[in-house]
Amino acid sequence: MKKKNEVSNHLIKNLERVSPESSIFNYKSGRKAFLSLSQGNIREWLESLLPNTRIILEPKIIGSSIGIQYIDGKLNKAINENSDDITDSISSLKNIPKRLPLKNRIEIRGVLYDDQTKSNQNNKIKIIGIQKSIQQNKRLRFCAFQIFHCKINQFQALQELKNLNFEIPQTQFTNFISDIEIYLQCWKEGKLFKRYPTNGIVLKINSRKLQKYLGENNLSMHWAYAIN
Repeated sequence: MKKKNEVSNHLIKNLERVSPESSIFNYKSGRKAFLSLSQGNIREWLESLLPNTRIILEPKIIGSSIGIQYIDGKLNKAINENSDDITDSISSLKNIPKRLPLKNRIEIRGVLYDDQTKSNQNNKIKIIGIQKSIQQNKRLRFCAFQIFHCKINQFQALQELKNLNFEIPQTQFTNFISDIEIYLQCWKEGKLFKRYPTNGIVLKINSRKLQKYLGENNLSMHWAYAIN
């Protein structure tokens, strides 16, 4: 219990205050809620980083990206990629906590996926109609991978999510650009991230400070890349 309290206190200290105006959970329906992963010349991106930059690798899970907001520890709102309110639809999912031991506002992003879907490098399945999917498919699960407005690095954020009883993705670390091709080949051979339905690998800069330096634009994050 003491350890969990310490983890919660650490997270609380690192959560930034979010004004209602800047929260994506107040976007009007139809507006794109989430930034995309960068794509393009991965070699150029990697070579632009300083030597020994720590990169965290996560599975690119096939599913529907959603966001969940908690206020005073209670699940307050959930939205899909188009900012549609899906709170009622996802409330029945067993692996989404209904309450958290936090009084602060916390906003989380993750993916809703079917663990029976098979990986396919060319398959970009989208779960259309969250309500209908949940009613017809009890296998749907939620995997959390980001805490919005938080000062801690990517690995620490995942550990905080885990301690809040969220499912988090498997990860790998590397400080060497040359390792990326090895991991990518392992994924293609079905040896990496095989517990999920995937259509690629996500590379993320672990350092929150470097993430902020690299920044983002209106469409995508410059500190996270998708490869397949």
